[in-house]
Amino acid sequence: MYQVDASAMDGWPDPEALEMAANPLTENAQGIVNIVQMAASEWSAMADAYRAPEAPELLALFKPVTQKSEGIRAGLAVVYRALMAYADDIRDLNRRRALLLDEIGQFHRERDRYEERAAFMEQAGDLLASSGGAALALRAADLERRVRLLASQHEQAQQDCARQINRIYSIDPSVPVYYDGGAAREFRADFTRFRLQKLEASGGGGTEGAVETLALLKSMSAGELLDYGSAETDYLRNGLKAQPAVAYVQGWWTGLTSEQQAALLVAAPGIIGNLNGIPYAVRAKANRANLDAIYNDTRTSEGDKAVLRVIYDSLLPADDRTDAPPRSIVSFTPDDNSKPLVAIAIGDLDTAANVTWNVPGMKTTVADGLESWTKSAQDLYDGQGRAVEGTGNLSRAVVSWVGYDTPEAPPSGEVLSTDLAKAGGVKLAAALDGFSETRAVLGENAMKLNVVAHSYGTTTASYALKTISHEVATATFFGSAGIAGQDVGSTEDLHVSKDIDGGAEVYLTAASEDRVAPWGIMGSGLRGREGRLDPTGEWFGGKTFSSEGGYDPDTGHFYKRTTGHDAKGWAVNGSGNSLFAATELHGYLDPDTESARNIAMTSTGRGGQIKHLLPLRRETQAGYGGMYFSNGSWIERDLTLEELAEERGK
Repeated sequence: MYQVDASAMDGWPDPEALEMAANPLTENAQGIVNIVQMAASEWSAMADAYRAPEAPELLALFKPVTQKSEGIRAGLAVVYRALMAYADDIRDLNRRRALLLDEIGQFHRERDRYEERAAFMEQAGDLLASSGGAALALRAADLERRVRLLASQHEQAQQDCARQINRIYSIDPSVPVYYDGGAAREFRADFTRFRLQKLEASGGGGTEGAVETLALLKSMSAGELLDYGSAETDYLRNGLKAQPAVAYVQGWWTGLTSEQQAALLVAAPGIIGNLNGIPYAVRAKANRANLDAIYNDTRTSEGDKAVLRVIYDSLLPADDRTDAPPRSIVSFTPDDNSKPLVAIAIGDLDTAANVTWNVPGMKTTVADGLESWTKSAQDLYDGQGRAVEGTGNLSRAVVSWVGYDTPEAPPSGEVLSTDLAKAGGVKLAAALDGFSETRAVLGENAMKLNVVAHSYGTTTASYALKTISHEVATATFFGSAGIAGQDVGSTEDLHVSKDIDGGAEVYLTAASEDRVAPWGIMGSGLRGREGRLDPTGEWFGGKTFSSEGGYDPDTGHFYKRTTGHDAKGWAVNGSGNSLFAATELHGYLDPDTESARNIAMTSTGRGGQIKHLLPLRRETQAGYGGMYFSNGSWIERDLTLEELAEERGK
């Protein structure tokens, strides 16, 4: 009774053994540097004897070797300091453990004496339940709590040691930057860290604070940056809350040394990965480093890791084809309203001539929606390729943008309000303008930017397109949950390019079998709200196209109809789900649907070439009196030449 289990404090390493393992590291590391320097000195001595034109290139070959030897020295110094600090922690913990074990031993002896006395008494059970027994129970509980506390402190010391050692790597192998563990900390560096921490505590200080943050980071060496980044604060992981001017960021980034740039990818991945003005290939490296660091952090729960694995899966190629477009993370906020936000690019955002932002609707989160939405983005990317066949190669990219807090599906009332659309519109506008300006300052502005949006995403996109500073080439809304007419009066309010007749290049479609979008529009007017309006109406001034499916009037090629609200169909035909959800392969962006074909056309600047298809026909069935009726199954195949001629003649 009242046994205190101290086994959680077993198995700690011997601090003397740790020190014996650590001591040779610095000596051996310096030995490596000395040998390399001696070899480099002998190599450079050839300059007096070797006069060939390629001599400078040959003599420079040892520079990266020397740099890497210095990196090894710095890295082993980190291991040395981490192990020595861990050994010191173990000594302190061992001292406290010994005292605690003495207390536990004393408690067990007192417990044994108490039970011996109780055994000689007729009412031992009553005695054990008396105040004396209760006191023993309280002491046992307190001792067990202290055992758990000491064990957790050891675990934290072990994790701190591992975290220091795990930071000895470089994101960019061509730039030998290594964490030096803060070996040499000058007063200036300490002051800079203090100021950065003050900015963190104040929430970043707006745009001025963001500019100051970047200036302070620039003043630090690569080693100091990595030392500062070892804190792994939410500020460094989530990024700046305000964006400085893109031109300023571009100048700041190019003004850094290559070592500082490489260090920042590790030290401040959330800042670099979300900063407009930095090349998207660089942002992708930072965001991947951020994702890896958070996933491998021992403090990350298994539930959070499961969500992060969805991002990893979304980065995998769609299939095994050799020409599959690259995928990368162009923005990543690990914690926004207690959940991550992310944007996955399919294609190269730094060079693509045609770029499309794909904006999702309700209930699209990283955990529940990113996978499907990224598959739809891939379908759109592939469809755009088919849309431009025969007109030359069009380099393109599509962004699966799960970059705002989308509303929950009913019965939640969030989707009926425009609050999340307005907040999301601010984020979308920043992403669109940031992209346009980044391409411009990098000298890669010969591109067309398009927006494709679904469901509640069309509401969000309408707010963004009203406020952006730089026009987009086209906007395409499908399955819209409605536009707030009191805020966005028509397509004239949107910053979208005009056609030769002065009409905005804004395209819209709504499938007749989409039963969800109309309910969203109608429900938005409940509870005294002014409500949203259907943008396919004449009031909005957009260009509508069909999603009903049909046959190409020239070739008889069959295009499927859209059978529900989803971008990617999933419901089994005839099931209860199919009442509202699109059936498999019949979603708005599923390949070979009329809607997907038309959206690919509009988002590549070919909206004027959309064909009006011949309507779908049904198989004929024999009826009463030898008559035949076209009431069978839909003919979901290409028409024969005879069938095509018959349809044309109707």
